[in-house]
Amino acid sequence: MKNLIAILIISGFVWSCSTTSKPLPENQNHSLSTQKKTDSADEWEVTVFDPEYENFVATRAQPKSMFTESSLKSRNQILVTEWNSRFYSGINPNFYEVAIEYDQKENYGFDFEYRLYQFFAYCNWKYGVKFNGLRGIDKTK
Repeated sequence: MKNLIAILIISGFVWSCSTTSKPLPENQNHSLSTQKKTDSADEWEVTVFDPEYENFVATRAQPKSMFTESSLKSRNQILVTEWNSRFYSGINPNFYEVAIEYDQKENYGFDFEYRLYQFFAYCNWKYGVKFNGLRGIDKTK
């Protein structure tokens, strides 16, 4: 009887220590593409291949007035470096499917920088992926 109670207590403890975070879905495409707009040689655009991203930007993202282009550029440099580090090290290859080509010397424009930053905020919000370059207000608790 003592052994049965001990086994139940240990089993309950092990079960309660299991993770509560939701796993990343493997079948959803969440990668992005950066390219110059065809109608303008000076403007770039970010295309995110996740249907919920646009809804996130419209409803949950911080407004553009909360940012400056220089602050977004410096944060994006940190975020892209962190993303690419995870990609090249093979951490979760089902999530980090592509490296992001980002040249800090290139003038991408405010809209590009904003949408790229919001991509990282979206990954944090939807999948719980932690990024060091996100502002505190953009991190999920």
